Amino acid sequence: MTAAGRFIFILAILVPGLAAAANVDKLVAECDSCHGQNGVSSHPDMPIIAGQSPNYIAKQLRAFQRWDRPCVKTKYRSGDISRPKTDMCQVAGTLSSEDIQALSNHYSTLPFKPAQQPFDETLAMEGAALHEQYCETCHANGGKTAGRGPRLAGQWTQYLEATLKFVPTGEHLVPPKMERTVTDFNPADIDRLMNFYASQQD
Repeated sequence: MTAAGRFIFILAILVPGLAAAANVDKLVAECDSCHGQNGVSSHPDMPIIAGQSPNYIAKQLRAFQRWDRPCVKTKYRSGDISRPKTDMCQVAGTLSSEDIQALSNHYSTLPFKPAQQPFDETLAMEGAALHEQYCETCHANGGKTAGRGPRLAGQWTQYLEATLKFVPTGEHLVPPKMERTVTDFNPADIDRLMNFYASQQD
């Protein structure tokens, strides 16, 4: 070990917070390599996690640990992209309770930046009415508030659609009310909602 390495090791023992901070930085870098810098994804199949509520982020990480959500293999988007594909169950499975709390707190404090994506204005208006009737209770303020549920407004709709398709099959466990609602929606309803969420770009 070099002199500098010994100094950092001794300092980490004397100042435990330093080791914890270094560990969080490593975890954040790993998350950002797929979800984008500061949790703002530029890939339509990868969700924006910045600005979501800490409770929601923590709940989803624990769900992946239990395999309560589908774990689809994906490639890394930045950093060493030659690494083998991974999935969220594999990633979450390595996290401790303290790791989950630290990551949830970190990303919840970062600003959500809506995805810039195409949408149809007429379908968006129809989707707004559907959202108000069926989704507003848990996704308030037109889907812009991260509270009882995640922020949907401005999220990548390719990701949302891919996620929703696993709700009726029981592969993505959600609250019973949402499961009934999503199951009752037809493809045209889903399309209207997606256009509404895509239209929220501010």
